[in-house]
Amino acid sequence: MKRLLLLATLFVLAVSCQGSSTPEATPSPTPPKPSSRPVAEAFLAAWEERAYTSMYGFLSSPSKATVSEEKFTERYETVIEEATVTSLSVEVRGVEEKGEKAEARFIVTLRTVLLGEFQVENTLPLVWEGGWKVEWSSSLIFPDLSDENLVYLEREVPARANIYAQSGEPLAMEGALVVVGVIPGQIQDEPRLLSELSRILGMSQGEISEKYHAVGVQPHWWIPIGDITFKESIEHRETLSSLVGVSLREKPIRTYPQGSVASHIVGYVGEIDQEELASLSDEGYREGDWVGKAGLERWGEGYLAGRIGGVLSVVTPQGKVVEVIREYLARPSRSIHTTIDLDLQRVAEEALGDKTGAIVALDPHSGEILAMVSHPTFDPNPLIRGLEAREWQALLGDPGRPFLNRATQGAYPTGSVFKIVTATAALAGAGFDPSTTIHCTGSWRAPWGRVYADWAAHGPMDFFWAIVRSCDVFFFQMGLRLDNIDPWLLPNFGHKLGFGELTGIEVDETEGLVPDPAWKEVGFTGVGNPFWVPGDAVNLAVGQGDLLATPLQTANMMAAIANGGTLYRPHLVLRLGATPKGEEEVFEPEEIGKLPLLPEHLQLIQEALQEVAMNPRGTAYYAFKDTPFPVAGKTGTVEVPRGNTHAWFAGYAPADDPQIAVAVVVEHGGEGSVAAAPILRKVVEAYLLPPETESD
Repeated sequence: MKRLLLLATLFVLAVSCQGSSTPEATPSPTPPKPSSRPVAEAFLAAWEERAYTSMYGFLSSPSKATVSEEKFTERYETVIEEATVTSLSVEVRGVEEKGEKAEARFIVTLRTVLLGEFQVENTLPLVWEGGWKVEWSSSLIFPDLSDENLVYLEREVPARANIYAQSGEPLAMEGALVVVGVIPGQIQDEPRLLSELSRILGMSQGEISEKYHAVGVQPHWWIPIGDITFKESIEHRETLSSLVGVSLREKPIRTYPQGSVASHIVGYVGEIDQEELASLSDEGYREGDWVGKAGLERWGEGYLAGRIGGVLSVVTPQGKVVEVIREYLARPSRSIHTTIDLDLQRVAEEALGDKTGAIVALDPHSGEILAMVSHPTFDPNPLIRGLEAREWQALLGDPGRPFLNRATQGAYPTGSVFKIVTATAALAGAGFDPSTTIHCTGSWRAPWGRVYADWAAHGPMDFFWAIVRSCDVFFFQMGLRLDNIDPWLLPNFGHKLGFGELTGIEVDETEGLVPDPAWKEVGFTGVGNPFWVPGDAVNLAVGQGDLLATPLQTANMMAAIANGGTLYRPHLVLRLGATPKGEEEVFEPEEIGKLPLLPEHLQLIQEALQEVAMNPRGTAYYAFKDTPFPVAGKTGTVEVPRGNTHAWFAGYAPADDPQIAVAVVVEHGGEGSVAAAPILRKVVEAYLLPPETESD
C-alpha cells in the first residue's frame, strides 16, 4: 500500500513538473550583414574631398595600429603633390562579399598639371568588425605602391628656344657656364687652392672656404663654388686642372650673344617669383624655375619654354622603377624670329649714342619693327650669371632707369609733331579749307589775355606753310577754333591717329594720354583749373600741355601718312618656329585703322612734310639738304618744367616711295632739327643706301 502511494505521488509530481515547465525557445536566424558598398563609396568620396580625417575613421583596427592619422594624411598629400593632382573623382564599379571579407572595385580619375587626365583601376578591401571597415595599405593610392616604395615624378623640361633677328642671328639662346666646384675630402693644398680660386672667381678666400666647410657638408660631396665662362675655363685650364680637389661641371644658362644690343626688345629671364608662380603653377612651374621677365622673353614664355611633361613612377627607396604609372610627353619649345634688322639696330644705337632717348624704325607697309632703341640700356648677361645685392640695387636705383623701354614706355609731349593731328582735325573734322590763312606776327594774344609766343614772325600762313615752317601762332588759333566748334574734336582726332591708345605690340607699353574734358574733370591732379578750358586745346594743338605719347605711337602715325593712310599694328614677331608637325606660324600685317583724311588732304600733309626737310624754309632743311633721296618729316621741340627742351623728329623716306618710318626723341636734347633730325638721317641712310654710299 505504501509502495503504491509512493508511486502515485511520484507520478503526480512528474506530471505536475512537466505541465509547469517553459517550452524550449526556437533559435532566431542571424540577421544579414549590411552591404559594404555604402562604406566603400563613403571612404572614396572622402578621398575626392581630401577629407583625410574622415577617411581615417573608416579604417579597421589593425590598419589603425599600423599607421597613425598623421602618417596616413601625409602619405596621401605627398603622393597627390608629387603627381601634381589638381582634382580627382572615384567611381565604384562593383562589390563582392565573402563572409567577413569584401572587395570593392573602383576607378579613380586623376586630373593633373603635368600629366593630363588619366585613370587608375584598383580594389578596396573591407573587413567586418561589427560594421564594415577598410583594410588600408598604400596600394589603395596606386596598386603597386607599397608602404616602403615612393611615388616619383621625373619632370621633362624642354630646352628653351632661341630668339633670332630677321636675318637669323641669335638674340637669345641656350648656352652653358662652367661651374667650379670643390670636393672637400680630396683637397691636398688648401692655401694654394684658396688663393687660386680667389683670383679666378673674384671671391674672397673666406667666402670660398665657408661654402665647403658649411655644417652638414660631407667630405665626398661636390660643392659648387662659382661660375666662369668657357673662355675663362680655357684661360685657366692649366691652373684649375692642377688643383687637387677642384672639379668642373657644366650648367645650362640663357645667353644673349648681342649683349646690350636690342636688350629692351629681347628682355631677359630670371628665377620665378611668388606672384609669377601663382599664375604659372598650373603650367607645371615650381620654385627655382626660370621664366621670362621682360621683353619677348616674357611675351613668348609659352612658346619659348614649351610645355613641361613628365613620367610618374613607383620607385624603391634605392630609385629602382617598380611601375610607370603615367607618362606625358612635353610639348616642344618654339623659337621666335623677330622683325629686327640687326645691322640697322646697331646703327640706330650708335646714332643715339649716350644720349637719353629712344628711336623706333618700322616698315610703313606692314608695321614690322626694324629697329627699336632705348638708352640708357643694359646687358642682360650679368643678370643671368647673378648680381650681388648691391649691384642689383644700383641698377634699380639708377636715375637713368636702364630697364625702362623708352621706345614703348617713355611718354612725352610731342611738341610740334602733333600739329599733324591738329591739321587733320581741322581739315577732316571741322571742314576747314586748306587755303585758310592766319597772320603770324611772332606772338598771339588769346581772348583771355595770355600772350603765346612763336619762335619767329612768319607772316601769312596757310595749312601747308604752317606745317613747313612749324608756325605756332597758326596752330594756337586753330586749336581755339576747333575747341569753339567742339571741345572733343581735337582729342578725338588724336585717338584716331593712334595716340592715347595701346598699339598691341608684344612688349610692355604705355597708352600715353590725350587730354580731354572728361579726363580734366576726373583725372587732373596738377595745378590750375580742374575743368577743361580753351587754353587746354591751345596747348594740345601744338603738342604741349598734358599730352603724352610714345615714340612708337609717333612712328606709327608717320608710317600711316607714308603708306597712304593705313594704321598697322606694330609688331616685333615675324614668325614662330615650326611645331612638331612642321608648321611655322607667320604673323601677317594687321590693319588697326585708317587715317580720317580725304586723299587731297593727305597729299597736302605729305607734301608739307617733305618740304620740312627739303625746302630751304623748312625747319629741318639743314639736316637733310644734301641727302641722296627726299625725306619727309616733322620737327618737335618740347618745353619741359626743368632742364633743356626735349628734341623730336619723326618722318619717313624716301618721301616719294616710303620704305622706312622713324621717330626719334632725345630727352633734354634741345631743338628737334639739331638734336633729333641728324639721328633719323643716319638711320634712314643706313637702311636705304649701300654702306659705301652712306653720307658722312
